[in-house]
Amino acid sequence: MKKFLLLMLFACLGLGMQAQGLNVKYVQMKKVYNFQEEFNEYRVNSFLKHKLEEAGYTVFYDDQELPQEVKADPCKLLTCNVERGKSMTATKLTVSLINCKNEQIFTANGESRIKKRSKSHVDALKNALEYTVLNKNKQ
Repeated sequence: MKKFLLLMLFACLGLGMQAQGLNVKYVQMKKVYNFQEEFNEYRVNSFLKHKLEEAGYTVFYDDQELPQEVKADPCKLLTCNVERGKSMTATKLTVSLINCKNEQIFTANGESRIKKRSKSHVDALKNALEYTVLNKNKQ
């Protein structure tokens, strides 16, 4: 009986988290993240934008004008953040989507041991997004 109640509790919590992202279809990304010196360095921006668009989101960079629907209701926009972890032997990236209440509704961690920086960042993003529920949230 305890297992059944615990299972029901987790199912309800999972449905609540899914319901929060159902009406969101816009994502805003930074043009240059903290670990980059220029736009699309290491191909992080273009690869992540492609993956988010593949998942059914409409993606904007932070210097682009947002659609009227988002201006009217800012809670229809998620903010994408990418952070690089500290490691001497690997490239570690954390991708997170943050809603209008500044709550993280999605987080994925990826790691790459490729030595070449131009390839390791994309590989880390691939590893982070490979087995996530991001693709199941398609609109």
